[in-house]
Amino acid sequence: MRLKTQMLKTTVTSLLAFMFIVLIVLVPRDLNLSVDGYLVVANYSFDMGEYVTYIRDFFANAIQNGTLGETRYIGQTSEAAAFGAVGKSLLVIVSALILGFVFGILKGVLDYKLSKTKFSVLGHWTTWLFQSVPDFFLMLIAQWVLIKHVPAIRYFAVDGWEAFVLPSLLVSIYPIFFIARITSASLLAQEGKLYILLAKAKGLSDRKVVYKHMLRNGIATILTHLPGLLVFILSNLLVVEYYRNYPGAAWRLFQALDFNTFSGTGSNYEPGVIIYIAFSFMVLFMIVQWISQSARKYFDPRSEMR
Repeated sequence: MRLKTQMLKTTVTSLLAFMFIVLIVLVPRDLNLSVDGYLVVANYSFDMGEYVTYIRDFFANAIQNGTLGETRYIGQTSEAAAFGAVGKSLLVIVSALILGFVFGILKGVLDYKLSKTKFSVLGHWTTWLFQSVPDFFLMLIAQWVLIKHVPAIRYFAVDGWEAFVLPSLLVSIYPIFFIARITSASLLAQEGKLYILLAKAKGLSDRKVVYKHMLRNGIATILTHLPGLLVFILSNLLVVEYYRNYPGAAWRLFQALDFNTFSGTGSNYEPGVIIYIAFSFMVLFMIVQWISQSARKYFDPRSEMR
């Protein structure tokens, strides 16, 4: 029953957050331009009545026409643009999520084992080093190295294995070290516990103790950070797609915002595309939270009794 309550809270929270995003997206962005001497001055005034009218008209037209509007490209609907971009990014997102989780756990176990040897500097120190660098800067460095020093790889390819494998690997770099730190901390926190001492007393090898007992007991803690892992992936996705000029969801969302240094929003602002991509991200984030909550219940049955 507790799991159902958590999933319901997640769904309600996600829907409320999405509704808030929609309200922000539909804020009128018309500027009043005037000339003051040799300067063009932009003034903005917000009127609640106009705002409510704009929202009502926007959704009335959407219901009447069966679409949230067309894009900057003639004949292309917001649905086609948004879901096409999401489809191109979804495989990268899921792959990076799996890579970050699996290799992050393996790196965390390695850090834990190396911490007991003279090679500990190769474990926790490397994890700390990569995590101390901002994730977007790490993405820029990795991309620069590939472009400058690995000419054999077609970095800007939009087809072939590079189009899928490269973004997945790049986006998963920071999440791997993020999960590694959590994993190693979870294993270190279990040292000296009675069930660990009992397992060792039964003659189990250190390898079996780590993977059969410590890692299984710590997996519930690790899974609580699965939604955070997705946040890192989505934030890094924009950097990778933007510099590769790959028309995925993050790149298309940035394009739909049509940021302008003078007016803030340009004439090609596409609210329908933004709403659909935000909805897709919300559904993906909600599914990941459901998986995290369900897995925690499976790996830690005591959570149901708390």
